[in-house]
Amino acid sequence: MNTSPNLYVLLLGKFMSLFASSLFTFVAGLTVLTTSGSGLQFALVLLFGTLPRVLLSPLAGVYADKLNRKRVIITMESLSAALFFLAGAASLVWTFGVPVFLIITCLLSIVSTFLSVTLSSSIPFLFDKDELQRANSLIQSVVSISSIGTPLLAGALFLLLPISAFLFSSSLLFIIAALFASRLTFQSYEKTSADHSTWEDVRSGFRYLKRQRVLWTLTVLAALLNFFFVASQVLFPIVALQEIGTSPLQFGLLESMFAVGFLVASLAHALPIFAIKYRLATVRTSLIVMSCLFIAPAVPVYFDFSITPAIVFLTAFALFSGFFIIRVNIPMQLYLQTNTEPSYLGRVIGVLESLAMGITPLGFILFGALSEWVSVAFLYTVCMVCLLSITPLAMYRIRHDIAAEKAAVSADAESA
Repeated sequence: MNTSPNLYVLLLGKFMSLFASSLFTFVAGLTVLTTSGSGLQFALVLLFGTLPRVLLSPLAGVYADKLNRKRVIITMESLSAALFFLAGAASLVWTFGVPVFLIITCLLSIVSTFLSVTLSSSIPFLFDKDELQRANSLIQSVVSISSIGTPLLAGALFLLLPISAFLFSSSLLFIIAALFASRLTFQSYEKTSADHSTWEDVRSGFRYLKRQRVLWTLTVLAALLNFFFVASQVLFPIVALQEIGTSPLQFGLLESMFAVGFLVASLAHALPIFAIKYRLATVRTSLIVMSCLFIAPAVPVYFDFSITPAIVFLTAFALFSGFFIIRVNIPMQLYLQTNTEPSYLGRVIGVLESLAMGITPLGFILFGALSEWVSVAFLYTVCMVCLLSITPLAMYRIRHDIAAEKAAVSADAESA
């Protein structure tokens, strides 16, 4: 299999920027939590990192379509490097309090939003169609490796190094990422007209997405999935730490198993044996399996497992969940990248990300409050029932598209 030179450049640059931003996010959260002891202030760090992405993703999509994507990527990587360099220099003079970390987190999130949306919408212009699944899978594997490695390294060095060392390190990593971005080679495409106002371009991206029945259905599904995954982020620690009684170390290992599942699944889907022929049908099957898996954390609570069997059971749940999340994400990405007009791709991805992530703050608040009043096992059961109801209804809406895709693939195979 011939490999585009863009693949290695993109993966290395993506890893550098992800590692840099994750390094700061981990250290900022840990610093705020250890110095203030306030869960609320820690939550504010997470909120300041999420809210700009929800609000600005559509705007980032507009500029991804209007401007030179390569220049936008290099500029955003360079701005991130400058942000961390200035923050590192300031940390040598002043001791950072919580407000400073919130400001840096917010600024990083703003820049990262423009970088992420532009990079995501650039993938179809960096690779041929037959390379897209492999490229998407390996990008997911880089995300997983970063999510596993960053906490381990930062946690080990947290007490040994000053905050300035982490800030300057992140700055250097973003500079390297910008250099890698300068080596990317884009295929030519027709850019959207720059005659419209920015707000009109945002609205046109939303209207385009709304007109595409399959894409709009997948967008609604993505929003609902994020809502219930937020439920799991709130409920899983309660099950593991309070209901089952795992130690912090055991809980950390359980949490890492999700990332391990992502990594294994991402690497597997980069192989020809896991090539996805029927993207929509694969999404449907994987969503049904994931919906059934959602009850798993409640099983040790319902049946009063002892701690060792419970840990083994939850480890298997985390690994399988990681696999099927990738099994949903990859075909969704492929469908989006190959069935969206190139001139609308940035705006569609921006609007999709904003809609999909916009419901997550509600999920944190709702399930955080419900966990105080209702059994966590019962909440997991309700979530599973909701998912098993929503998925067939959504997929029924695009049943003809699923059948048409299967017929088209079969016809192509017969003519080959």
